[in-house]
Amino acid sequence: TYLRPDPDKPTPVTDSFDHAAPVSSFPAGKTVRLCFMGLDEPTCARLRELGVREGCDACVMATGDKCVLGLGASRVALRREVAMGLFATDAPR
Repeated sequence: TYLRPDPDKPTPVTDSFDHAAPVSSFPAGKTVRLCFMGLDEPTCARLRELGVREGCDACVMATGDKCVLGLGASRVALRREVAMGLFATDAPR
């Protein structure tokens, strides 16, 4: 079920976490829906400021030492360690 995220209160947005995987595990070109962040709160807060938040769809543009996510017209480059803490599922079509 898709829920609009509340910026002040993170809300997981998936029916089953069993299918969520780290963003870094998806191939380049794949559109994913971010489900939850398994990172420390300061990092989560900064990512939300940049538009990376639970419930948003992102295109995985590159993986490796740096993971690049496309969020609309914006691009966000993440260290691999951070990308491994962002969990996502395939975005519905």
